[in-house]
Amino acid sequence: MAEFAVVKGKRLRATLVDACGMPLHGPRSRIVTSGFVTLKASPVMRDADDIEQTNAEGRVCVSDRTPPERKWWALSIELCGVNTDLFNMLLDWEVVTSWDGKPIGFSDQKEVPDQTGVAIELWSGVGSDDECDVPTSDDILVGAGGDLVLPYGYMLWPVLKEAQVGDVEIGAKASTFTLSGITAAGTRWGRGPYNVMPIDADNTPGRLLKEIKVGQHYRSFKTTIAPPDVTDGACPLVLPTPYYGDTAIDTAPDQPSCDAVATNEKQTVTISGTPTGGTFTVAYKGQSTAGIAFNAANTAVKTALEGLSTVGTGNVNVTGTGPYVVEFVGDLAGLDLPLMTASGTGLTGGTTPGVAVTETQAGGVYS
Repeated sequence: MAEFAVVKGKRLRATLVDACGMPLHGPRSRIVTSGFVTLKASPVMRDADDIEQTNAEGRVCVSDRTPPERKWWALSIELCGVNTDLFNMLLDWEVVTSWDGKPIGFSDQKEVPDQTGVAIELWSGVGSDDECDVPTSDDILVGAGGDLVLPYGYMLWPVLKEAQVGDVEIGAKASTFTLSGITAAGTRWGRGPYNVMPIDADNTPGRLLKEIKVGQHYRSFKTTIAPPDVTDGACPLVLPTPYYGDTAIDTAPDQPSCDAVATNEKQTVTISGTPTGGTFTVAYKGQSTAGIAFNAANTAVKTALEGLSTVGTGNVNVTGTGPYVVEFVGDLAGLDLPLMTASGTGLTGGTTPGVAVTETQAGGVYS
């Protein structure tokens, strides 16, 4: 039987996820903070229904009751002050930057994001009585420079979505800011991208031993793996590989430093068969360009790709005159992206003309 108190919040980590809890790795996907006042989690229930049927005499002939069930949790996080990166991650609000590119504030927006959310992890103390268990061997002994093995409470909500900001009151007192939202089932969180619990008798840090299952919104347990250090704003996230399934690795990799810069994805579009006319197309995430001339300038290829909503203006650079080297920049910089596809059915002349796309440089690689 596990029994421990929950005393004082130690750390809170927010990780960018999709609506089902899949971590979205990238250059600004995780934040660790101790700058919160409280986190309140309230289960939202569907009430029980009484089922009753009377007969012709008005007497009850059938009586039953459906059980209540938890629909989701309502989470409310009170922050000591403004955390621009956390506001951006949860609310998708635009970050206001200074002349030298540093975040200094935010601007709100009308829409509430519903396709992405954040995973919330919280570490707490367990109370002084629970911290000091009875040793059963000398394995616990460490020197002055060793790692102390202390217990913590760990809580996970794999998806917090539909986030909103609460009332802001400015007066002769310290002002706090409240972010709130509802949870969802986090099956795509799996065993998670971080080491949060021991996986052997040596207290080796590892991922969750069991993945998040269908219908699970919340998990809590006692752990002897220390919470992560506070980060300076939003930081890069890399994922364990393999992440899912029976072959998933038990120990997650170390995360890059917050100032680490990842490589940009580069893909090369090569035309073969020496066509003399016609057009080719390039597709990305299910959207295809209009026909591009067989001998188009790289600026024309850039314009065609930026016309796709899955790419967007300012998010690719194209060099070369065939082969064309496409570098993903802007909002797509530093990400490991899926490979584009291409079709050369519109090309004419030459010898069996065609077009192919290959990855020249993987994105999202941190040195």
